[in-house]
Amino acid sequence: MSVPELQTSRRADLSTLLRERRLDYVPATTYGVDRYSHPWMALDPSFQRLLAYTDRREHIFALHLSYYASFGCTGVLGAGDPGMLQQHTYRGGAATHYEYTLRTPRGDLTAHYTENDGVHTLWRHNLLIKTDEDIDRFLSMQFVPEPPPIQVFEQTRRALGERGLMEVELPDALCLVVENMSYEDFMVRTLQAPAQIDALLARMSELLLGYVESLLRAGFGPVFRIFGPEYAAPPVMSPAFFRKAVVAYDRPLIDLIHRYGAFVRYHCHGPIARILDDFLMLGVDMTDPCEAPPSGDITLRQLADRAGHNLILMGNIQLDDLERAEPQKIERLVAEAVEAVGGRAPFILCPTAFPFSSPLPERTERNLLQFMAAAEKYGGRAVE
Repeated sequence: MSVPELQTSRRADLSTLLRERRLDYVPATTYGVDRYSHPWMALDPSFQRLLAYTDRREHIFALHLSYYASFGCTGVLGAGDPGMLQQHTYRGGAATHYEYTLRTPRGDLTAHYTENDGVHTLWRHNLLIKTDEDIDRFLSMQFVPEPPPIQVFEQTRRALGERGLMEVELPDALCLVVENMSYEDFMVRTLQAPAQIDALLARMSELLLGYVESLLRAGFGPVFRIFGPEYAAPPVMSPAFFRKAVVAYDRPLIDLIHRYGAFVRYHCHGPIARILDDFLMLGVDMTDPCEAPPSGDITLRQLADRAGHNLILMGNIQLDDLERAEPQKIERLVAEAVEAVGGRAPFILCPTAFPFSSPLPERTERNLLQFMAAAEKYGGRAVE
């Protein structure tokens, strides 16, 4: 890997923004379209021109650890005893299949995921929890979170250097519950079996707190991106349930991260107007992707007015536009986003998601290049 030397430190720029909530410039990041967050991109010929361009311009948040909270894809739900887990990987139908069998004290649990060729994401067809009895089996399992992968983290941090900040991807307790059963079953059980859901949330919170403290003690950070709140966001669930299932369990997690001097990026797609005060009360440092209507329910200007200096906004360029629109529209969207925030709140330009198809479509490449160029034009950078 060869990248040009930096004239200034983008890591220092981001660190200053996080500490001081500066309003005098708007950096940009591509939501993990870089050679550090997704190593497969660094090896994919179709990404090379884009990566060469962003190497020189992007304020990188280098994603580390798996996004997925499903069993087998997160270090929180470690089996501890290798004999308790059987994993079978095989090829079939232009995809790689992953089958898991977890032997709990009360019986076996199974899961099945696939990764289609050329699409770098997992599709979950069969989750651990399928029946009420499976919840009892799940809770009987003495999960032992895996040790922090310190060597891999440090290798990435050294490679990243001054180009940005390391960011640990972290499910919250709700996410660990929801992504191990169907969402429809979860919603039904919140009404018909709330005690079971409460027990699952409490157990996942306990495991998470121990796991995250081990990461913090090992020097992981300085940014932890928490995902999962959107699963209980109104109008799908009530504000009262959001406070019960999200705020109550995320508060100790966020407080723990802050005690170690690290920062929290809070990820929540969709409507957030009715829970924004909860974000502020929790004291999260950043939130993404700040989606405007119709995907969300609050404009970027309204969000900035309510957040003020208390919250760094990240967004709000839709991936769908990056994949389908003409470059002129991308430039207009960037200009409108910067104008909408207008110094009312700290702001980082960012897409709402990253492309995970290979090869990278030419239109997506062109629009990401346009996004970065427009960000540099309208957002500027810190004046030292």
